[in-house]
Order: sequence, then structure tokens, then C-alpha cells
Amino acid sequence: MKKAIYILTIFSVFSCKQEKNTPHQDKKVTEISHYLDSLEGFSGTVLIAKNDSILLKKAYGFAHLGHKVKNNTTTKFSYASIGKSFTAIAIFQLIQDGKLSLDTPIGKILPNYPNKIARDSLTIEMLLSHRSGLPNYFRSEKYINTSKEQFRTIASIAPLYENQPMESKPNEQFSYRNTNYILLGRIIEAVTKTPYNEYIKEHIFSVTQMENTGNFDADHSIENAAENYTLSDVYPNKLQKTFFMSAVKGSPAGGGYSNVDDLYKFATAFKNNQLINSKYTTLMKTEPSNGSYGYGMQFAGAKGSGIYGHSGGHFGVGAEWRVFEKQNYTVVLLTNKDLDQGFLDARFFIEKTITGPTPKLDSYFFTKKVIKAYLENDIAYAEKVITNSKIELSELDINAKGYEMIKRGFYKKAIDLFELEVLAFPTSYDAFDSLGEAYMMSGDIKKSIENYKKSLELNPENTNAKEKIKELMNS
Repeated sequence: MKKAIYILTIFSVFSCKQEKNTPHQDKKVTEISHYLDSLEGFSGTVLIAKNDSILLKKAYGFAHLGHKVKNNTTTKFSYASIGKSFTAIAIFQLIQDGKLSLDTPIGKILPNYPNKIARDSLTIEMLLSHRSGLPNYFRSEKYINTSKEQFRTIASIAPLYENQPMESKPNEQFSYRNTNYILLGRIIEAVTKTPYNEYIKEHIFSVTQMENTGNFDADHSIENAAENYTLSDVYPNKLQKTFFMSAVKGSPAGGGYSNVDDLYKFATAFKNNQLINSKYTTLMKTEPSNGSYGYGMQFAGAKGSGIYGHSGGHFGVGAEWRVFEKQNYTVVLLTNKDLDQGFLDARFFIEKTITGPTPKLDSYFFTKKVIKAYLENDIAYAEKVITNSKIELSELDINAKGYEMIKRGFYKKAIDLFELEVLAFPTSYDAFDSLGEAYMMSGDIKKSIENYKKSLELNPENTNAKEKIKELMNS
């Protein structure tokens, strides 16, 4: 069952590396450089620094496939949710100036906000930490099925969420929603009487000399910017530009453009207390006791690893800035393909090389090994690799590879990969649901129904399986 952008993939026969800097005498950075050179089809830029000295800055692949324009180390990339970092900093600047507090209810700043529950109960803290319960406009049918040109401003997005029912009670649960940061952008504008983009330009980008960063209009010309590529929904195994899939302009929730140098400047300024004082910098980079998301900050490494930053992913976008505080490394990674077309490989290899292995990292790379074993041999060989190993398979990653095969039109390979998922996770309703979909796409209706029924047995609330069984029985 397809659930996340994580499973979107692309395939490219192109591979191009440029700007082969020789890293300083740092074995870890040299190892990372060699690994990135070996990633077939990898497209993007990477910057790695240690102790505020840049050791590696390199570009790979193409910014424009049609004209064979190569990426370079100054190329701008869409950074998706990294923009939340800037919004969170802006909010803490206003808190530092005494104009807001974490406990400020949004109704105090936006007294005419339509939803009374939100107006009276939501606080700045809940928005920053994605615990508001606000509806997810980004996944609403109206947003998905309407020209993104209609949503160029913060105000134009408001009707998509402010009159909609809450998803959950305020502060009841964590739900990552762009809506939270759109609303924070409105609060910044209301408090400062300044348009959001002007505020962050003056108080963040200008302070850090980030001259190549901004919420540019993606449907207009952007100097030295990479196009984004995902696998086509129209033609199997073809690449598709993402013009109609993404917002036409960045917002407080993300979607702007930057390059590795600018994001390195930002990370350095942040950790050196140049954007907010040490009190609020420390608060932002303090890992929460529960979960991996704080106040506009992600903690994606192992618990207590001291790794903080923010990532972004969407159709044809994988981006991240990370500070490895204990080891004194800073990493910026920007790509113009889907997450599992090089970004995740690069991200996790960099983390493993700098900090050492963890169960999560071992699981990711073991799953890559199983997939390779299947593709280079057969399913029986891959099954032996799974059964002979003590490392647990990553269900998310093998499921993502199965859906890549569906999008590429390789239904037999998708079936086999989902069979491996079922082998490793026999009680996963989602694994059987995915297998049912693969059989359906291949035209084997009997086996499709059989696997959807197994999924429904494991989870009677699986409405997707119910609908598919009904549809297939009546076909």
C-alpha cells in the first residue's frame, strides 16, 4: 500500500562526476568521497566540513538532463522542508525579543482565526513541534488536484486548512504537517508587520550572507538551479519533471532553493549563536525525550548521538544539513532525484562513517544487500541471505524498492521483492497489501485477491484491501 513520498523513485542511465577535490588528510572524508564516486546515477552536491574547515565539496550528475548541463558546487537545489529551520529561527528571534513566547496562544496573534478550538488552544510550541492536530492541507484533495499556481502566497493556502476539522486534539500526538509552519509564517507576518520572505531575508539570509537562498518562483527562471526528476507516472521507466507536482513558490514550510555553501553558512551561524542567543540555540538543538523532532529541528541519528539538523524530501528532492556535534563535522547534501535514488545511500553512509554503525544503519545497508542479491541472482538466493543473517530487514526500504519496480513496469520483480518482504514480516498487513497490488498490476487477479484477503485478516480495518477486493471481484 503506497503511503509516503519515500517510496517514489527514478531511474537514470546517466552518471557524471565533477570537481574531484582531494580531501584533506581525513580518512573518513576520503572514504565518503570514494563511496559517492561509486554511486551510479547519483545527482547532487555534497559539502563536508570538520572544525569549521571544508574538507570536501563536490558535484555529481546533471542539473538539466535534456541539455546535459552538469551540476556544479554552486548549483541551487530545491530543499523542501529545510525551510522549516528558517521559520523556527525566526520564531525564536521574536521570542528572544519578547514579542512571543512558546506558550502564546495563536488566538492572541490571529484573533480572527476561524477554527475556535485552534484559536483558543493551540500555542507556538505546539506548532513548532508538530503537535497541533491541524489538518494536513498538503495532502488535501483540493491541493493535490488544483494547479499549484493558485497557491503562490501564504494567504492563498489558508482556505485549505483553517476551516477544516482538526485531525486530533491539540497536543495529543505528533503529526508532521506543513500546515503548522504555514501558520507560524502567518504569525511572523502579524507580529512583525513584514512579509515573511522579507523578514527571513533581512534577519537570516542577510545576516549569514546566504546570497543564493530564497523562496523563488519555481515556474520562473532561477539562475543556476537544478531541475527535479522523478519516475514518470505516464511512461514506465522514463523520467518526469516535477513542475506540476510541487509548489510554485517556497513558503514557511519549505520549498525554497539554496546551495551547499549557503546552507553551510547557515549551519555554522546557527551553532555559533549568531542567529539566536545561546539559550535558544541550546533549546533548539536539545533532543526531546520522546521522538526525534524538537522545535524546528530533527534528530535523525541514534538516541544521544548529538546529530541535529533538518532534512527535506519530495518528488525529485532529497536535501539535508546536519551537524555531528560530538565529532565536529557539518554535512550538507542536496540532490535533484527522489530520496532512494542516491540521497539515502549517501546520507546513511556518511552517518555510518562518521559515527559508526547502529542497528538502523545496519538494517538499511543489509536491505540494500538483499535487494542486490535478488537482482543479480534470484529470489531463492535472496531468501537465503535473509534467513542466514541476524540483521533485521528494513520493511520500509524493501517496500520502497518494490514500488519502484511497479513504477518502472517490472511487475515480476515487484512481486518477488514483496514476497521477500512477506517472508521477513509475515504478520505485516502492509506487506500482503503491497503484494496484492503487484499481482493486480501484473494481471493475476486470483493471487491479488488472495493476498488482499491475507492483508485484511491481519488488519480488518484495512479499507484499501476491502475496496480492492470488491473492485477485483466485480471486474
